[in-house]
Amino acid sequence: MKREGHGVRLSASDLMRFMSCAHASFLDLERLHGRGPKPAEDSEDAALLQKRGDAHEAAHLGSLREAGGVAEIDKDLPFDVAVGATQEALASGAAVIVQGALEGGTGRLSWGGWSDFLERVEVPSGLGPFSYEVADTKLKRKPDPKHLLQLVLYSDLLAPLQGRAPEHAHVLLGNGTRATFRLAEYADYARGARGRLEAFVTTPWPTRPVPCATCDLCRWREHCGSVWEAEDSLYRVAGITRTQVGKLEAAGVTTMAALAGRNERVPRLAEPTLDRLRLQARLQTDRAAKGPHHVLRSPVPGKGYELLWQPDPGDLFYDIEGDPHYAEAGTDGLEYLHGIWDGERFTALWAHDHAEERNALIHLFEIFDARLSAHPGAHICHYAAYEITALRKLCTRHGYGEAMLDRWLRERRFCDLYAVVRGGIAASEKSYSIKDMEALYDFRREGEVKTAGGSVVAYEAWRESADSEILAEIEEYNRLDCASTQELRDWLVTHRPEAPWPEAARPQEETFDERDAEAEALRTELMQAELPEGRGALLFDLAQFHVREAKPAAWAVFDAAAKLSDELCDDMDCLGGLTATGPIEKEKSSIKRSYRYPSQETKLRPGKDACVQLGETIATVSILEMDRRKRTVTIKLGPKWGAVLPDRLDLLPTFAIRSAPIPKAIMAVVADQLGPRRNRAAEDLLSRNPPRFVGTAPLPVRDDADPLSALIAATEAMDETILPVQGPPGTGKTYVTARAILNLVRQGKRVGVASNSHEAIRNVLMGCVDALEDRDLPFEVADATLVHKGKREDEPFEAPYDRIHLATDNKDAELLSADVVGGTAWLFSRDELAGAFDYLFVDEAGQVSLANLVAMSNAARNLVLVGDPNQLPQVIQGAHPHPANLSCLDWMLDGATTIAPERGLFLPVTRRMHRDLCRYISDQFYEGRLTSHQSTARQAVAADGLPGVGAFVVPVDHEGRAQECPEEIAAIRAAFERLTSGTWTDRDGTTRPLRRSDIIVVAPYNVQVGALQDALPDVRVGTVDKFQGQEAPVALISMTASSAEETSRGLDFLLARERLNVAISRGKALSLIFTAPRLTETPCATVEQMRLVNALCALPRRKMEET
Repeated sequence: MKREGHGVRLSASDLMRFMSCAHASFLDLERLHGRGPKPAEDSEDAALLQKRGDAHEAAHLGSLREAGGVAEIDKDLPFDVAVGATQEALASGAAVIVQGALEGGTGRLSWGGWSDFLERVEVPSGLGPFSYEVADTKLKRKPDPKHLLQLVLYSDLLAPLQGRAPEHAHVLLGNGTRATFRLAEYADYARGARGRLEAFVTTPWPTRPVPCATCDLCRWREHCGSVWEAEDSLYRVAGITRTQVGKLEAAGVTTMAALAGRNERVPRLAEPTLDRLRLQARLQTDRAAKGPHHVLRSPVPGKGYELLWQPDPGDLFYDIEGDPHYAEAGTDGLEYLHGIWDGERFTALWAHDHAEERNALIHLFEIFDARLSAHPGAHICHYAAYEITALRKLCTRHGYGEAMLDRWLRERRFCDLYAVVRGGIAASEKSYSIKDMEALYDFRREGEVKTAGGSVVAYEAWRESADSEILAEIEEYNRLDCASTQELRDWLVTHRPEAPWPEAARPQEETFDERDAEAEALRTELMQAELPEGRGALLFDLAQFHVREAKPAAWAVFDAAAKLSDELCDDMDCLGGLTATGPIEKEKSSIKRSYRYPSQETKLRPGKDACVQLGETIATVSILEMDRRKRTVTIKLGPKWGAVLPDRLDLLPTFAIRSAPIPKAIMAVVADQLGPRRNRAAEDLLSRNPPRFVGTAPLPVRDDADPLSALIAATEAMDETILPVQGPPGTGKTYVTARAILNLVRQGKRVGVASNSHEAIRNVLMGCVDALEDRDLPFEVADATLVHKGKREDEPFEAPYDRIHLATDNKDAELLSADVVGGTAWLFSRDELAGAFDYLFVDEAGQVSLANLVAMSNAARNLVLVGDPNQLPQVIQGAHPHPANLSCLDWMLDGATTIAPERGLFLPVTRRMHRDLCRYISDQFYEGRLTSHQSTARQAVAADGLPGVGAFVVPVDHEGRAQECPEEIAAIRAAFERLTSGTWTDRDGTTRPLRRSDIIVVAPYNVQVGALQDALPDVRVGTVDKFQGQEAPVALISMTASSAEETSRGLDFLLARERLNVAISRGKALSLIFTAPRLTETPCATVEQMRLVNALCALPRRKMEET
C-alpha cells in the first residue's frame, strides 16, 4: 500500500497478503495512516527467498538480452513516468518489455505494479497485428495462487492499453520450467478478491491475529505473538486447530485458562478431543509455577508407549536435512544431509545434487540393512513423520530401495518417538517439537544453527560461498538432533509405565530384496535400451505402478495405528474411539462384537473391511452392521486371527486388493517394447500417436458432423491403433458406443468392453441389447452373443437383457467365443485372452489408469477409449511419477481440456441441457466446444421466485459446518417446495406439474445425504458418484461446508471440477448450487484449488427471496 495524493495505490503484494491474512492487511493499513505497531525486520527465510528470487529474475533477463529485442523500463523512474514509457514500448512492438509499469483504477483507490515481463504474441489488438501477455519469474518450483492473483491483475491492467484482454499468462518457475495459464479459469476468483480488498481498505472490518501458513515470513509475526501471549489466546494451546478454536469460542471458552477450567461438554467437539485439549491447557497454564513437567496418558492399545521398543545395542538415531528451495529441472527440493548416530559414532551422508542424492540413499540403506541384519532387535529412531515421508519420496524419485523400505515399515523397524510422545505423555510445553521437548530432559544446544529453517538458510549460504565451515555448522546441528533423539528415547524409557515390552514384528516372508534387485535390473535395462526419449522411464514407472499403488494403503494402516483415537475421529478413512457394548459372540468359525463410537464422520460402511490393531498384529475385520444415528457398529473377525476383540479399539484403513495378473501383462508389453514391438496399438498409446487408419483418414471431423456416423467410420478404418472419444454430459456416449460395437460385430469382429466398474460394463452391454431392438439402426445385424465376466455374488441379467450371459468363472468357455465380452483389467490382462479381440472399448476411460490400459492392450489389436477426463476422475492411492499417475484418457489428451480434432472424436452436442445451462458447462469445462441440441430449447421450469433455466449459486449463510449443514437443507427444502408447486415444460413443449421424481439432490458427504433424505423422503438424493449417467429437469446441489477450514476432505475433493461438472450437468433446465459465500472467498493453497473455486465464482448469484 502506498499513498498517492489523497488516495491509496494497491499492489499485487497487498492482494496476496490480504488473501493470506486480513489482519496483516489491517496492520499495513494502520501503518500507512501512521498508527499501529512497528513491523519486524524480514526473517532470515524471507530475506533468503527475496535474494534468490531476484537472482532468478536476473538470470532470465540475461538470456533475453542475448536474444535481443528487449525494451527495459527503468524502475528508478517516477511511477507515472514509467507507465508512460511502458505504453510507448507497447506501441513499438518490442519482443519483450522488462519491468513494465501498469496502473488502473480511479478515485481514492487505484492498482499498480511492475510486471517482470510483457511478452509479444502474434494475436491482433489495438496495437496492431500483435499483442502482449504477462510473464513473471517466481522462485517456487510449482505455481502458487498468489502468482495467479498477480497475473490476473497485471493482465487486467494491460487489457485497456492494447484494446484486448490477454488469453494467457505465464510463470517462469525456479526449476527452469514454464507454466502457462488460461486466465478465464482464474479471473473471477481473482477479481472477487480484489473487490473485497478494495472494500476492506475503504471500510475496514474487525480483524484479529489468527495463525496461518505465512506467519513465519510475515513482518507482523512478533506483534501477533505478543497479542496471543497477552490475551492468553487459545491458539497458544499445543496442537489446537482453528476449527477447534472456533467451536470452543462459540461455547464461550476464549482463553487457555478458561479451557483449563472447562468441565462441561462443548457442542460439536468430540469428548476425547476436548479431554486432550483441556489437559494440555492445564499443563501449559501450570508451567509458570511448576516448570517443565508432564503426565502419563491413559494407556491405549497400540498407542503411545506401546510404540516404544525395548532398547537394543544396535539402535540407530536418524535425522534428515532438506532444502525445499533447491531447483533441478522437473524435481522438487533436495534431501542434502542424512545423519545417523549409533550411540558412539556419527555418520553424515551429504548430497549436493540429485545424482549425489541417489548415491546417498543407496549408502544409507546399506548402513541400515547391515545394522538391522546384525542386530535383529534393533530399530531406527526418528522424531515425527518427515524422515519416513522423505524416504518414501526418495525411493520413488530414484527407483531404488522401495521394496526394502516397505519391508522395514511392515516389520516396524522405524520408531517414531513423536508418536510415542503424543500418545504416551502430555507435556507442559508450547509445542511438541523436539526442540521444545528438550526442556523435559535438559538437553542443551550450542552452535550457530538453531532450527531446521536456519539449516536451510545456512545451506543456501554455502551454495553461494562454498565455505566449508558452514557445512560443518550444519553437520553439528544435525548431529545434535540425532543425539537429542537418543536422549529423548532414554528419557522415555526412564519414565515408561510398568508393562511388558512390545513384541517385535515378525520378519516378512516376502522376498523384498529380490524385488528391489529385479526392479533395479529392469531400470538399468530400460535406461540402456534404444527406446524413444523418456520411454524407458515411463515403462519402468508403469511396471512399478501396482507395487507403488499398494504401498500407500499399507502405510496408511501403520500411520493410522500410531495416531491417538481422537485424531482418528477426524480421519474419514477411520473410526476412532470404539467402546464395546457387549461380549464377544460366535458366528460360525468367526467372532463378532458390537461397539459404540463418538460422534464423527467416516467413509466406512457395512460390507466393507477395516483393520484393527490386536497387540502387535494388524488384523482385518468385516463391518457387519452400522447405525449412524445410534453410533454403533458390529465387526467380525476371522478365525485366523484368534478369538480376541478388545473392549476398546479403532477401525483403521484396510490394505489394498491384489492386482495380479495385471503387472505380468504390463511386463509382456515391456518385453515387446524391448524387442519386436509387434503390439502396434500399445506403441501408439505409449507414443501418444494420433490414430492410424486404413485408406482415407476419417479424421478430423467437424464438430457439427453426425457423431454416430463419425465413430462408425473411424472404428472401421482403425489400423491396429488407438482412438480416443471424448463425450461430455448428455452427448450419448453409450448410445454411439453400443452401435459402433454392433457394426463391428456385423463385420465378424470380436469386441471387448472394459472399465473399472462392473456397472459401467453392464451399461454398455445393455446398450448393445437396446441397439439390437432399435428399428432405426443404420445397418443390419442378425444377432450378437454377449457375456459379462462378473462376480459370484452378481445377480443374472433380467429381461430384456437376459440374453447377456453372466460368467462368474475365468474358465467359462463363452469368454473365448462370444462376440462381445465385458470385464475389468483383471480379465483382459489374463494370458489366455492375449490377442483374443479385434477391438477393446474402454468405457469411462478417464477413470482407467494408463498402467491398466497398457496391460489390457495385449488382448486387442485396436483400442477405443470412451470417456471424459472432465467428469469423475480415476482414484489412485500411490505417489506415482508423472505421467504414470495419469488416466489413459488424460495421457492421450496430453494436458488439453478437449481432444484435438485430428487426435480423436469430440461429441459436441448435448441432448440433455438447455442452452443457458449448457453455456456455463461449455465455457468452464469444454473450451466453448459443447453446444445444446435445438430440441432442448423448450425445456424450462416455472416456479415462484426461482429462475426457469440456467445454473446459479444460491448463497446460504452459515458457520462451522463440515459434514452436515441444516441451513442448506432448509434452503433446499424451501426450493423443493416451490419447485413441486410449479411446472415443467419438456422438449416437446408439453407442460405438466413438476414431480418429486423430476428433482435430483446432490451432496458431497454421506452425512449430508442422510440428512437430506430425512428432509426429502422418496426423492433422489446422493453423492455425485451415484448420479453419473442420470438426469432430471432440476438439480439441487449442496456444498455443505462453511469454508475451506471446515472441509474434512479438503477443497480438492469438495470443489473438484470434475465433480462440479457432473453435479451441475445432471439438470436438464435448472441447476441451483447452495453454498456459504465464504466458500467462494476462501484462501487457496494451490493453483488447482483456485481453479476449482473459480468455477463457483463464475456462476451468477440468485437469492431465494428474489422474484
